Amino acid sequence: MKVDFIEDEHFIIYDFDEQKPQTEEELQVFFKMLNKHLLKQYHYEFHGFYNVTIYCSNHIFIMDFENIDDFGRADFNITMLLNSTLLFEFEDSDIVPGKKIYYDNKYYVELENMQDDIHLFEYGNIIYGDQVKKILNQGMLVSI
Repeated sequence: MKVDFIEDEHFIIYDFDEQKPQTEEELQVFFKMLNKHLLKQYHYEFHGFYNVTIYCSNHIFIMDFENIDDFGRADFNITMLLNSTLLFEFEDSDIVPGKKIYYDNKYYVELENMQDDIHLFEYGNIIYGDQVKKILNQGMLVSI
C-alpha cells in the first residue's frame, strides 16, 4: 500500500492486493483497518465527510479521498468504478518493451499489461480517471 498526500485533506491510496472489498460491510471493515494504518504510519485519522472515488482494475485498487467537511465522525460518499482503465506513465521508452502510447513527452502502457512487473512502478506513475481518456484519445501508438 502506498499513500500520497496531495494536500492536508486530499490523499490517494494505491493498493496492490488480490483481496478487495466487494460489499458495503467489507468496505466498512476495510476503512476501519485503513484508519488504523493511517494513524500509525502517517498520524492521520479520518474525521469529517469524505468523497471517495475508487478505481478498480484486477489486483489494483486506487482510492482518491477528499475531505470536504472537517467536522464530526468519519463518513464517506463512495463512488466505485469497476474495471477502470489505468495507465503506467514513464519517461524512458526503454523501461517497458513493446507498444506504448506517446503523449506530451511521456510514454504510457495499460497497467493490466504490467502487473507482473510491479518492481518497475518506482520508475513512473499510475494514471487514472479523466487523464486516461485524454491520453487514449490524443496519444499516439508507437513501437520502440
